[in-house]
Parts: sequence; C-alpha cells; structure tokens
Amino acid sequence: MKTRLILVTHVDWGHIRQRPHQLAVALARWYDVTVVSPVSRRRTHIVDNPAPGVTVVPVWRLPGSYRSAGIAEANAVLASMQCGPQVRRGRVVVVTSPELWPWVRPSLDGRTLVYDCMDDALAFAQDDGVRTLKAAWERELIAHSRIVVCSSEELATRVTARGALHSRTIVVPNGWDAAAFPVRPSAPLPRDGPLELAYFGTIAGWLDVDALRALAAMHPDVSLRLIGPGSDSALVGVPGLRLDSPVAHQHLAGAVASAHALLLPFRVDDLTRGVDPVKLYEYIALGKPIASAHWPALDRFAGFVTFYENVAGLVALFQQRTIPEAPPPSRREAFLAPQSWAERAAALHDAIERTAS
Repeated sequence: MKTRLILVTHVDWGHIRQRPHQLAVALARWYDVTVVSPVSRRRTHIVDNPAPGVTVVPVWRLPGSYRSAGIAEANAVLASMQCGPQVRRGRVVVVTSPELWPWVRPSLDGRTLVYDCMDDALAFAQDDGVRTLKAAWERELIAHSRIVVCSSEELATRVTARGALHSRTIVVPNGWDAAAFPVRPSAPLPRDGPLELAYFGTIAGWLDVDALRALAAMHPDVSLRLIGPGSDSALVGVPGLRLDSPVAHQHLAGAVASAHALLLPFRVDDLTRGVDPVKLYEYIALGKPIASAHWPALDRFAGFVTFYENVAGLVALFQQRTIPEAPPPSRREAFLAPQSWAERAAALHDAIERTAS
C-alpha cells in the first residue's frame, strides 16, 4: 500500500501546468497523492489539466490575498478548516508557498513536512503588510520542515539566509515533460521574410513590456504572440502583438508550431533571478531558436539559448537575424533526458524517504 502524500499548493489545478502539477503526477509512482489547491475566481484563465493517479481537492478563498494582510489572514483560517481533513489523512505533507503554512499548521501533528520553494514568494508584487506576514509564515515553515526543496541555487541561498539548515536544504530544479514536448527537428531562423515570435506562460509583471513593445514595433517584419493567462494593459492593442488565451499543456507544442523563434522576455529583478524557467526546457525540445533575458541561473542553458542583455540587444537579434539554429535533436535530448520531471520526482522521493526513515 502506498504512503499517502498531501501536496498543498497555491496554484489552481486548472492554471497552466506548472511545477506542482508535474511533481504531483510524477510522485504518484510512489505515493497515493492528493493535491489540495485553491479555486481561482478567473475561470476564463482555466485550462484542462489531467490528473492521472492524483486526487484533486479544491479550497475556496476570498479574493485579495495579495492586496490585504487582513484578507490573507482570513483566508488562512478558511483554508485551514478545508485543508485539515486532508492533511490528517497523509503521512507526508508538501507545501509550495509560505502562505500555505497556516493552512496546514493546525493538522500536522508530527507528519513529515516538506517546503517546496518553487519561487521567492516575498519577491512578488504585493502589499507590504502581506509581505511581512508571509515572511513570518516562511520563517515558521522553514523551522518546521524536515526538508526545504528549492527550484534553483539562488533560492537555496535565500532560504538558508532566512534560517534553513544547509543539511536540510536541497535543490531540485524544474524539468522537461517529454510527453507534451517531444524533441523536434532543429529549424533555423529564416534569412528573410516576416518572422513570427511566440511566448507561452503567464502574462504578468515579470514580462519586459518595453522589450515586447520594441519587437512589436518591427511589424510587419515581426509579429508577436503571447499565449497564456493574465493581461497587461500596456500590451493591449499594440500593433503586431497578439494576446491569446491559455492553451492546455498538451496542445502548447502545436500552438507554437508556426513560430520561427521563442522568447523568454523577462525583466531581471529579485523575483526572476530566483527562477528556473520551466519554459526553457520546453522551448529547447521544440528545436526553434530561443531568445532570452539573462541572469546567472540560466548559464547552464548556454549553447541552447541566445541571451540578450537589453532591449536594443534583443531587437538587434531579429533585425540582423543572428540567432543560431538550435543544436541537433540528439544533443538536445541528451541535455533534457536527465532533467525530466520523472527524474526530478525521483530526487524528491529519495530525499523524503531518507528524512522519514
């Protein structure tokens, strides 16, 4: 009989597929997995996310947890009442954000607690009072966790500075979904003619609006598609730039099949410097030229990604068409295979079992 693992996440199961979705499904190889996740009020942003081998339990909250500490505290009480019965059924409890600590705290009672630090929750745009509250919750979460798992070395550095023990902190980066993103043949950037560029992921404040508007200004030589949930008023109605609704994970590769190149146009700040972008693994599999902003955590993708340092550098890549062709499929598959979500889940499973034994 499998051990019961409860994964409590701050991400709606219907949100575009992210680390909690991938790890939950992959961990079902060893555990009886239940995912407890909030229900987003923005239902137009929801996609069909299969949950093979996983039970998904919704949690209802009030809107406004990023805008008000009072609402965040009220939601902690509401969520803890809904989470409690699920947490008490598990032996291992994994949480993905500090805001979830009060959701699980009343029901832990000696269970193995794992903090999967997938992003720096304190670096997101939010009310100062909410950030202070989350910082306090994170200190408690770190203190009570048997393991702190970080998606990047930068996050590991930050959580150890906040009190996590080196001996209990491990890095398990994000990974590659081979089923949704099989390795495709390499395709060079056309030497002339119109270019279609694409990005898929959440459309939010971490996107570099100036860079995107500068690329769109190259229209009709360049057209730009952003596919995903969210919005930014500065991008609405920009000629040459199209905002598309979210696409289910299993259809994303097909949705960008016509694109000549893929973009990771992030602003580089405290939030992004801690990120190990899932998109880069997926982009690399697709065999298209990739242009990405640069921060040190991305150095290991060198040779597969063309980095730019500023808006002018990004524009020049497409004006001069200097982005090289992706490496051959065999090289890209050799890079991706050890970094599959199955391998990431195996590393997490091994860490949990060593701690729990």
